[in-house]
Amino acid sequence: MVRLRKPLPPYPLKTPEGGKVYLPDLKGRPLVLLKDEALARALSARAAELEALGAQAYLLAQGPRPSPLPLLLDPEGVLLPALPEGGALVADAFLEVYHLGPVRDAEEILDWLRFVEAQCPECVLPEADWL
Repeated sequence: MVRLRKPLPPYPLKTPEGGKVYLPDLKGRPLVLLKDEALARALSARAAELEALGAQAYLLAQGPRPSPLPLLLDPEGVLLPALPEGGALVADAFLEVYHLGPVRDAEEILDWLRFVEAQCPECVLPEADWL
């Protein structure tokens, strides 16, 4: 189950070529997962900004199809249902989910990535201590 401020579960995904990708394999860089092709096109048009933020972005689909971003397949449908239509999943380099919901456009996704980049686990009190 995907939850905010929790690491992504180690779901198995595939590449269109048949290779296996486990979500933990994607650790090390902030991650964006989308299932909306229009958002994927808009984000791919801003590839230089994604690169400057050190982020990786993928379109998630159940089967192979043309994609403006690298494509990851979820043939069993374990992760796709967690992604909202017209929305995005944004996780930090440790795959902790910071956003899982609707977004207006590619700029909002980049704003989430900037927010994630600005986080410092050693500098921020855990949410439970804020209350």
